[in-house]
Amino acid sequence: MSRLAKISGLLLICLAAAPGPLAAQSLRSMYEQGNSLYQQGDFAAAERDYRSLLERGVDAGAVYYNLGNACFKQARLGEAIYYWERAREKLPGDPDIESNLELARLLIVDRMDVPEDPLPIRWVSAMVYRLSVSQESRVVLILFVLCNALLSLYQLAARRRPALVAAAGTIALGSLLVLFSASLAWKVYEKQHRRQGIVVEQAVEMRSGPGGHYITVTTIHEGIRVRIRGDAEDWYQVSLPNGWTGWLPRGTLRIL
Repeated sequence: MSRLAKISGLLLICLAAAPGPLAAQSLRSMYEQGNSLYQQGDFAAAERDYRSLLERGVDAGAVYYNLGNACFKQARLGEAIYYWERAREKLPGDPDIESNLELARLLIVDRMDVPEDPLPIRWVSAMVYRLSVSQESRVVLILFVLCNALLSLYQLAARRRPALVAAAGTIALGSLLVLFSASLAWKVYEKQHRRQGIVVEQAVEMRSGPGGHYITVTTIHEGIRVRIRGDAEDWYQVSLPNGWTGWLPRGTLRIL
């Protein structure tokens, strides 16, 4: 639960850093300082360094992962889960992130029995979310370039055999391009139109309307994932995994 991500974090920081060696060195030093403070048990100070990196535009899975660890050590389960979920978006399939999330879910107060999706749907979902949006974007770009290269080779081939090989390759890569493009389009659509959030307040009353004067539907606790259905002023309309709907104050959620 407490292992820090170091090597991958430094690599991503170098890639995401502002131009110039001084800026990159400053970010690396801040990251290493946060790790050192964490190892010394000063989790609040480590959290400040990790947050400073995010504020400077370092959008790296390793930083989100370590920030989640720092929040967990300070008994802030909801925020820990939120940052580990953000880390999983950047580093899908990472075993340490998955392990932390699995353990954290056991600590969530609200246990809601939700029917499990059929096996084929779980398989498709696992394949679709195997890559992050940025990773899948690169795959789509590479497939697009290769398809066009093979198509050009097919059109320019003077002999029948090379033309057939190029045609078969174009069809195969084109099929993969369609599949990956569809998967990428779904992820982008879901990110923009199917917003989700993590409750970070230790306990919050879900209301029947956007205001404290509405009746309480139920009380929910930190760490639970909700679907954002709408918003009004300082409130979000949400639905719980069991299908219940209601309104929560904006400050009680972190949007994924």
